[in-house]
Amino acid sequence: MIGVDEAGKGAVVGSMFVAAVACAPDALPDGVRDSKLLAPDERERIAAHLRSSDSVTVAVVEITPKEIDTYVADGGMNDLMVEAHGRALDALASQGRVIADASDVSAERFARRLSERADDSYDVSAEHGADEAHDVVGAASVVAKVERDAHVGRYDAGSGYPGDPATVEYLQERAPDFPACVRKSWSTAERIEREERQTGFNDF
Repeated sequence: MIGVDEAGKGAVVGSMFVAAVACAPDALPDGVRDSKLLAPDERERIAAHLRSSDSVTVAVVEITPKEIDTYVADGGMNDLMVEAHGRALDALASQGRVIADASDVSAERFARRLSERADDSYDVSAEHGADEAHDVVGAASVVAKVERDAHVGRYDAGSGYPGDPATVEYLQERAPDFPACVRKSWSTAERIEREERQTGFNDF
């Protein structure tokens, strides 16, 4: 079984990470489930176990803010999600049945497109909420989340999500010339940049 999931899709600060995990169901450690349901120390424990196990194969790919902005500008965020999941499977270099957490309103369409992007050796399906329904997808969720948390922690920007006051403050302090870690195409960044430029214009 192979599970694929992402972390950081909706963030305005930092990269998105997609993880693929391949193993037999009985090779997973106790406590594996959707990363959102686990405390940070539990996620780190499980991720470390997965990476060190001889019975588990793990691959992670990073999608930078710059690449995300490029896809958004072309109206292709769904295209990016297919490509990112495909890259994780490429990096895994394994075979088996794939279950992906669907990153499209149509899980069937996402599965079809990912199947077309992936190697022929994969039997691909996708579900909404797959990280809760399938432990192997939950394992991928955990790995991706741990990678994402370590990454965004370098910026002192809170969680990196638009609803986090610490993230909004980070953006306000750096507008209008955001650093490379900010997804400038996100509406939150665009609004803060616009407000900062307007404030500067009024001061002038």
